[in-house]
Amino acid sequence: DVNGIISTKTKLDYESQNNYILNISLSDGNATDYAAVFIKVTDVNDNSPVFGITSTAITIPEDLPAGSNITSVVATDVDEGFNGLVVYTLKGGEGKFDIDTSGLILLEKKLDRETQGFYNLTVIASDQGQPVLSTAISLTVIIEDVNDNPPVFSSSRYEVSVPEDEELGRALLTVSATDLDAEANALVKYRIVSQQPPTSSPVFLVNLTTGRLSLNQQLDYETLQQFEVEVEASDGGQPSLSARTFVVVHVLDVNDNPPEFDQAVYDISVFENLQQGSPIYTFSVTDKDKDGTILVNGYVDRETKEKYELLLVASDNGVPQRQNFTYVSIQVLDVNDNPPQFTKAQYSASVRVATAKEGVSVLSVSATDLDVGNNSVISYSLMNHSNDFRINSRTGEITLSSNLDHITADTVVTLIVIAADHGVPQLTSNENDINDNPPVFSTLIQTKLSAPENADSLDLGVFSATDLDIGVNALIRYSLQDDFAGMFHINSSTGKLMTKKSLDREMMDRYELKIIVS
Repeated sequence: DVNGIISTKTKLDYESQNNYILNISLSDGNATDYAAVFIKVTDVNDNSPVFGITSTAITIPEDLPAGSNITSVVATDVDEGFNGLVVYTLKGGEGKFDIDTSGLILLEKKLDRETQGFYNLTVIASDQGQPVLSTAISLTVIIEDVNDNPPVFSSSRYEVSVPEDEELGRALLTVSATDLDAEANALVKYRIVSQQPPTSSPVFLVNLTTGRLSLNQQLDYETLQQFEVEVEASDGGQPSLSARTFVVVHVLDVNDNPPEFDQAVYDISVFENLQQGSPIYTFSVTDKDKDGTILVNGYVDRETKEKYELLLVASDNGVPQRQNFTYVSIQVLDVNDNPPQFTKAQYSASVRVATAKEGVSVLSVSATDLDVGNNSVISYSLMNHSNDFRINSRTGEITLSSNLDHITADTVVTLIVIAADHGVPQLTSNENDINDNPPVFSTLIQTKLSAPENADSLDLGVFSATDLDIGVNALIRYSLQDDFAGMFHINSSTGKLMTKKSLDREMMDRYELKIIVS
């Protein structure tokens, strides 16, 4: 302008033209001077990176090794310097892919199409200008199937039972295999590899595409009762992968004659307590079918049930089905498996010592036995010999065998009575109980006592215990761990605690006694 200021008339663009030469003149009307002005345009970060690819879908095989190149996604930036320096960032791909500084996408980890068939990636190209400008492009990586999975049968072994008169061509069962691959790699075809035992022509056929196993030759139970057929499933991949399974065919007997028992009624006797599964009796029939055996299916206890009436039916597998029947009476015989049991766990009686005479009845014990015959006949006896008491072996009545003039009052006498049956082996009443309960003191017993000194003999009370067992297992004995040099005494039968010497507080004002019951 007239002031010599140079200004722009339009917006400059470094990328279109980055310098200008202006020829200017200066005149005062009479004289003129000329000059050249060189103008350099400075770059501004006004252009984002631009990707050069157009296809955003990429297909790669699933067995591509890690480290392989996938594709190159190069972006350019027309700015200059840091404004045009492109840096790449990759998002997505679940750690399977990476991108280097040149825009080359690499496979980082092994692929498996059966786990994931495609990946969505986002590549971001950013320049280093201020502010940073960036461009993103989305890529889809499609994983192409490779035949890396063989077919898998739904079972490693199939079993089917077929009557020997089954029609030819009838479907017996269908084997099924699946392949995790895709398209031709997953197309499964079936064939029979072997048959055991082998025959001149195949007994079975398998459908190529459905896996349906059918009958090709007539079966004969009397010749062969079982076949084992090996079936192969192969896929359509190159090379093809395969798997095998076994089909066991059981041939069932077919009979057109009803079975005939050799008796109309069977009377059988068995002892109780047979083990489960024990055979009782085996029946045969006249048409050469398989024999039938009655087995013990539970616990046979004569005391619960002593006789069973069964209707035994023999049936063939023909159509229509043919049957015959017979009656079976099973008498359960007694086994000496129940020991005598007393009607009470303990019996007690009181005898006046002053009037006691030999032969006087004290009490009667009674036991029962659930068995029968000699197994239930009971005899009574005392476990330990007594000079004062005897027991009637037949009735269980206990009587005095002396006048008890040598026994003081308040004495407790404990007798253990054994009831034994006459079975073989002989069982006794003391076989019932297991000594699984310790004696227990009463919770009401006072454990803190006071006693006067200088008394000759003091009654400190009865410290009684009980035992839930019976017989000799419940026979209780009391003792002191320390009687302090005979100062204290406890009755071993009753638990009555007494002093045997005079107490002297000045010598000892406190005692701690431990009573043991066993």
